[in-house]
Amino acid sequence: MKKLLILLIFSFFSVQSFAGSCPDGSEPVKSVSADGSYYVYHCGNSNNEQASSSTTNSKALAGIDIVNDPNIDFFKPPQKPYPTGKLYWFGRMWQMTDFNKDGFSDVLYIGTMNPNNVDMIGVDTGGICGGGACKGNKPLPSLFLGDAEGKLTYVPHLLIDKREDSGMSLGRQILVADYNNDSILDFYIADTAVGTHNGFRDSYFLSQSNSTWLESSKTHLSHSNFEVFDHGAATGDIDNDGDMDVVITETNWKTGTALWCLINDGTGYLNKRKCGGIFSFALELADIDGDGDLDVLLGAHEFEKSIDFTGIVWNDGRGNFNKHNNTRLPQHKKKWGSVPEVSAADLDNDGDLDIVYSRAGVLYVGTAIQVIENLGNKKFKDHGIIPLVEAPDDFIPTHEGNEWNDFIEDIRFRDLDKDGDIDLYLSSSMSLKTDGMVLLNQGDFAFELLLPNVAKKYVTIDYKAPAPVSEEQKAEEQAVLDEIAAFETALEAELGQ
Repeated sequence: MKKLLILLIFSFFSVQSFAGSCPDGSEPVKSVSADGSYYVYHCGNSNNEQASSSTTNSKALAGIDIVNDPNIDFFKPPQKPYPTGKLYWFGRMWQMTDFNKDGFSDVLYIGTMNPNNVDMIGVDTGGICGGGACKGNKPLPSLFLGDAEGKLTYVPHLLIDKREDSGMSLGRQILVADYNNDSILDFYIADTAVGTHNGFRDSYFLSQSNSTWLESSKTHLSHSNFEVFDHGAATGDIDNDGDMDVVITETNWKTGTALWCLINDGTGYLNKRKCGGIFSFALELADIDGDGDLDVLLGAHEFEKSIDFTGIVWNDGRGNFNKHNNTRLPQHKKKWGSVPEVSAADLDNDGDLDIVYSRAGVLYVGTAIQVIENLGNKKFKDHGIIPLVEAPDDFIPTHEGNEWNDFIEDIRFRDLDKDGDIDLYLSSSMSLKTDGMVLLNQGDFAFELLLPNVAKKYVTIDYKAPAPVSEEQKAEEQAVLDEIAAFETALEAELGQ
């Protein structure tokens, strides 16, 4: 895999409009900088050489900028490399980036615990364990480091979680960003919980000086055991102060709470506060109106009247999202009313972000993609539905885990065919039908759908999946971990004296 070109600093430069005019009263001309990372504004020629100028304005960094960094070598990751198939019951979501800054792409997985009290009732994940909380050992995230040969190596010793009830219940979103500003990427995990719709406390791993990541909720979250059904979550600098914040959803009819914003103080400490919004399932942060701050993209559960807002809530510039300052986007509730994911990218190279929704039917029967064009000035055009999987018309589901259950969990953006425009890579950890599908951008919002086996032409599969570990290797690894644990205990005792 290719070495990375670390140009993250340039993502802070603006794509927003120039505020002002040239000395002669004319409007400045916008052009792209030499390296293509920001816009430059030039005044026309005049008799006074000093009349010429260029200006850049800062813009807020969003999580989608990190996820879709074109300098990260991108490939199709293994769906369940050992031991994730044993650690996680379902929902193995992943994030690809260079966590250890060695120039090679790494992969981080999260998922759902394997409960020991499974008792299926009801129609969704809220009834998997008899209507109560699922019990059993909770797995940690799984980090695989890449190398020059394309090999992924499982490194469980680098992720440390010292909480008494460690691990995840149902890891729903991985929010990767440099929260503690040490130039190493950290990650926040939104945990919706399996067995109830009450949520489970989230996990927050910060990079350490010894090249590990420590679960730091107790020291770096204002409410370390805060439980909320955060089906949607995103990261970005919502208050434009230069550090990365976290936004999570809630559906609380008693308090009317829709969004919680976890505001970063610059050191990675996140202070929780309500910040407006509208009830939703899917959430992303993106500067949709090009004014330099991040707006909230929301996706509804349109089959339910109480969670039926699909659209944008605009940022007031200070990280607040007044529910009345919004723009609704077209719905497709008759057949595709579930919206598990949303993202944004410039699909037509016009300088603004267009919107892509992942959609599914009742109880996640079938899946589709909706593409919405940003026309500017808060105007949008719906380019309709691209079906990916469709059930027979007479199919009636009785549970989410049905034979036509499918949905796109993640939408990645890359120029896969190297033709100068952005294509879509679709990820679904629970479906061989759709995982690895590609939508090739043909221009003018026309897309060619490629099934996973055909998409291999454009998506490299150059990793070497880790082989199962022998019992002897497991014993050796456990001995090393025990030795490390004993050393840490002795060190803590010595420091305590």
